[in-house]
Amino acid sequence: MDAIETRGLGKSYSKLFSFKKTVALEDLDLNVPTGKIFGFLGLNGAGKTTTIKMLLGLSHPTSGSGSVLGRPLGDVKAKEKIGFLPEEAYFQRHLTSVEFLNFCGRTLHMDANTRKNKIEEMLDLVSMTEKANVKLSQFSKGMLQRIGVAQALLNDPDLVIFDEPLTGLDPKGRSQLKDIMVALQKRGKTVFFSSHILSDVQAICNNVAILNRGHRIFQGELTEILEIKKYDLRFPSIPAKYLDALEKISEGLAKDGEGWVIQANSEKQKQKICKSLEKVNIIPKSVSIIYKDLEPVFLERIEANNKERGLAS
Repeated sequence: MDAIETRGLGKSYSKLFSFKKTVALEDLDLNVPTGKIFGFLGLNGAGKTTTIKMLLGLSHPTSGSGSVLGRPLGDVKAKEKIGFLPEEAYFQRHLTSVEFLNFCGRTLHMDANTRKNKIEEMLDLVSMTEKANVKLSQFSKGMLQRIGVAQALLNDPDLVIFDEPLTGLDPKGRSQLKDIMVALQKRGKTVFFSSHILSDVQAICNNVAILNRGHRIFQGELTEILEIKKYDLRFPSIPAKYLDALEKISEGLAKDGEGWVIQANSEKQKQKICKSLEKVNIIPKSVSIIYKDLEPVFLERIEANNKERGLAS
């Protein structure tokens, strides 16, 4: 069972004093596999936040249907197993970190002892223990974002939905949040998040979907849309007498503390290197695929879709 599934999901809004409607999202089919980190991508106004609101039951679709954790959109039982951090989160800034999280825990019907333990655990997770008794009014945007992540994970959700969670975080905070997402996946949780920081999406996501002006233009494994940049072939050792020949048929080779790394820029070149060494019983320890950056691929997909639909870029 997928953690999230939609079929023909759509949302349109009536314009004031007009019979025309604004279409925010149209005919969205989406499948988010359970236990994966799923990146939800698109330019501003693509329909990402509109989709997230419908998945959470905060807005009702005007067409189509969907399910979250096997239950209909907006189902209360499903909501109990979801953690959510919106892009523009509201915080009671007169409260301290502990007071705010305690308030969140009470709304989740957590008993006092459970709240205390989970609050301590979450503050430690987002490196905010030292700020436990500091009022939120004194926090930077990045610090508030950390507290927002803490509240989203307070109920140990099966599905976590983040809307632009990396915005406002410094490099250390972004790295920490990515580590948290990966740790959640290792525990069998599903992470669904939108982000404009495509390098971070590429670093941790298994699957992605791309929206463009209310339409889904791609969904699948991240590697399906990324072109291979090169291959790194690692060998524990290579006799010196073969090095000159290997340098001529590869893109380069280098030695480090673990052995030799030979680079190839195509499948054909990789195969040629491997076959040459197999003849003398030298087998690679590992082969790593290095992909091109996601950002140019993303922009090319958007541009191509705009041209196909006759839309201005």
